[in-house]
Amino acid sequence: MKFAIYIHNHQPAGNFGEIFEYAYEHAYLPLLKVLTEHRNIKFGIHNSGTLLEWIFENHPEFFELLKESVRVGQAEILSSAFGEPILSFIPKKDAVEQIKYFNDYIYQHFDFEVKGLWLTERIWEPGLIPILLNAGIEYTLLDDTHFKYAGLDEKDLWSYYVTEEEGRVLKVFPISMKLRYLIPFHPFTETIDFLKEQDHNDYCLRTLGDDGEKFGAWPGTYDWVYNKRWLNDFLDRLEKESWIQTVFLKDIAQKKPAGRIYLPTSSYEEMGEWVMSAERGKEYDELKRTIDKKYYYLIHGGYFKNFLKKYPEANLMQKRMLYTSRNVADNLDAKLSLWKGQCSCAYWHGIFGGLYLPHLRTAIYKNLLEAEQHNPPKMLEVYDFDADGESEIIYSDRKFFFVIKPKTASFIEIDDRKRKLNLLNYLGRRLEKYHYRIPKKADEQGVRSIHESMRSKEDNLREYLVYDQYTRAFCLDRVMNQVPTSEEFYQGVNLGKIIKYTDYALAKDNEFQVTFHGEINKTLELSGENHRNLNITYEGNAVLLGIEFSLGIFQNKLSLNGEHTLRQKQTLAELTQFTIEAENFSPVVFKANQPFTLIAYPIETVSSSEAGFEKNFQGFDLLLVFKKLPALTITL
Repeated sequence: MKFAIYIHNHQPAGNFGEIFEYAYEHAYLPLLKVLTEHRNIKFGIHNSGTLLEWIFENHPEFFELLKESVRVGQAEILSSAFGEPILSFIPKKDAVEQIKYFNDYIYQHFDFEVKGLWLTERIWEPGLIPILLNAGIEYTLLDDTHFKYAGLDEKDLWSYYVTEEEGRVLKVFPISMKLRYLIPFHPFTETIDFLKEQDHNDYCLRTLGDDGEKFGAWPGTYDWVYNKRWLNDFLDRLEKESWIQTVFLKDIAQKKPAGRIYLPTSSYEEMGEWVMSAERGKEYDELKRTIDKKYYYLIHGGYFKNFLKKYPEANLMQKRMLYTSRNVADNLDAKLSLWKGQCSCAYWHGIFGGLYLPHLRTAIYKNLLEAEQHNPPKMLEVYDFDADGESEIIYSDRKFFFVIKPKTASFIEIDDRKRKLNLLNYLGRRLEKYHYRIPKKADEQGVRSIHESMRSKEDNLREYLVYDQYTRAFCLDRVMNQVPTSEEFYQGVNLGKIIKYTDYALAKDNEFQVTFHGEINKTLELSGENHRNLNITYEGNAVLLGIEFSLGIFQNKLSLNGEHTLRQKQTLAELTQFTIEAENFSPVVFKANQPFTLIAYPIETVSSSEAGFEKNFQGFDLLLVFKKLPALTITL
């Protein structure tokens, strides 16, 4: 029995330093130390580029330990795209460049020429074959689920297969889903028993390919894996079992393949569940409960790219990344920033935080804006930016990048190049499948796989399961019948009708001025000495006009006028101006020529993470209600 042990370590760009440090001290370093203490155990390891950069700067001892394990022939290093993107989400040229750059990086630091690639989230599309081959990759690892979707059975997965595109061959290895669930959560004897059950011959291979964080960084695992010696005992047992031989996949790849296979677009099984809507996800679960497991391969779940449909914020971020890629300067610093802005984690959401973590979204926009800072494009044009079948108005200069929906004359993105922030980095409130499972009270459970165990980190989370009934924006106009209460605004009731505009006119010479026409007229333009004043003027008749502003700002001490927190509901009457203030943040000032009532609430979601269900602050929503059509100036 040949047994391949391959570990994937990753922390996303923008994650907190203490998270990097915790994962390093509790998983990455102790795992590597224990592995290298068992010299007879061969293993493969992949550390993402963003993680290796941090380790090189903060813990060079890890580099030395890994370098020595490579030198003595104990470790094989896998490459990837440097910023750890979903390869099918990014332009092909970026994918090839990133992989080649990381191949060179690994060679320079570890004197190792890579043959294999860790495919981020095992998101597979047949179009990746030429990309990987053009980047110098010989093989990659996919889940056994991919192979079963292609019609193979468990008994067929005894080695690697070849797949091809236009006659060019890539080698693909199946990762055992069973091993992913056994290790390290179950007694190691269950893994040994599982290997015993396999067909034993000179070529029979089983591969573990999974996250290094589960070896100490996931809740409860450090005590189990290290203090209670699960990992040491497991490796000791492997060394004693003469019928088990740990191997490098690069060596197996030189032997004859099990055959040729054409794999459908897919990922691991759980990803196909997570990408579905809550309603379809429930139906998927019901179907799985009613059929025999042997038929699971006939149920493919959803298609990964539909995260861009499920979450408009992820789609907008991905389209912003594509825009940056088209306009990035041809120098390494700019490209490194772009590649970090392509990091996969913030673009989707499964059982971990992902898109639901504001600091990860913030890091994406920061890196994309840094990539453009060498030569920000100057333009005012109209095209379908978010690929929804309707054109948007796009404006870019050395200070801002705007995306505007003409039908509602509202902004869906305001990137401030000076702050390196998207000021509209909010996330909408929407139903998730796991919301049906949120307990009524916080509870505690034992050490189990994160897929098997979820708990609430606080009580009363069900109170925050409020869902948006419309798509958020900045400067969304409403004809209203009454002034809602803060609770009504929070619940999305008594908000009148969103105004739809019929046409618009752009200014000439790429200057930002747009006039929209409809039941009322509305003009947007930039002015002021520093060109940071956004002027919004209205003409026509409206008995009661509400203007809604959703924002995603996450600095500490976020407040209105320095005294009213934006993390609680607020109602302030008879204002003509107010200021959004925060720590280390240039204030945003709203001024109007007519008095208004200001209503505000925090945008709060309930999401799942490694530690359980939790409430997240996702920005805030403001509603300005006017009895007369106003002229506003917002100093950004």
